[in-house]
Amino acid sequence: MAWSFDDDREQHIETESRPTRVLAYAQAAQTLASLGVPVVGYFGSQHHADSGASVGLDLPLVGSGDDVDEDLVKSLNPDLVVTVTYGGEVYGLSAAVADRVAEFAPILAIGIAGDRTLESVIERFHALATALGADVQDPATDLTSAPTDPSVRVVALSGGTDTDAYVANPAYWPSLRMLADAGAQFTPTTTAGGWEVVKWDELAAKHPADLVLYDERPNSLGADRLATIPGWSEVPGVQAGNVLPWNPEPPLTYAAAESFVNGLAQR
Repeated sequence: MAWSFDDDREQHIETESRPTRVLAYAQAAQTLASLGVPVVGYFGSQHHADSGASVGLDLPLVGSGDDVDEDLVKSLNPDLVVTVTYGGEVYGLSAAVADRVAEFAPILAIGIAGDRTLESVIERFHALATALGADVQDPATDLTSAPTDPSVRVVALSGGTDTDAYVANPAYWPSLRMLADAGAQFTPTTTAGGWEVVKWDELAAKHPADLVLYDERPNSLGADRLATIPGWSEVPGVQAGNVLPWNPEPPLTYAAAESFVNGLAQR
């Protein structure tokens, strides 16, 4: 029986039968696997620190960007490729590689940025997982109960380089937008995209946050490097020890979102 699904690039994906061997972008692979979808392998982002250990997947990693082992992709025999998209692109693969991978299997993209709420993104993955035959066991959770003390200023950031910090625009990232919608007071950013680039020595003045959500991915500067950057220690939240891990690319499930909210509540 033919199978079909309309993705968030307005592409109608159709196959002769329901896919059973999914190759996916790391975040999508984590999400689908946790929802009960068989995943045979995954590709990472252009962050070269991506690895199976860092994303918790005991699956073949085929590469990322331009550096994809296409022979490995072929050997995995995928019948569907699932990725996320921020603005219509096939995230995690260069355009040229995506075109070649599409010769092995159709590529389906779920949008996760812009005006999408976390709940709407989760529901899209639920719909896809259900369409792929999974018995989804991820009950909806009320995510509006996130801590919302309006007197606490919040910033989410990633350690980019020794000179620059990347401050997240909360309107762009579903998990941060969830907190903002629940009343969390993020320090204002000056970008419509995902990141505002700020010099470390200007960070405390531009983003004097009482609570810092810090990118826990391996490509972000670690504690040892941060300790050598004077601008980091000048942020009020850092001085007070109010620094919590934040994953910009978590599994897109209610269970993962609830864990994130509970972590904030227990700070």
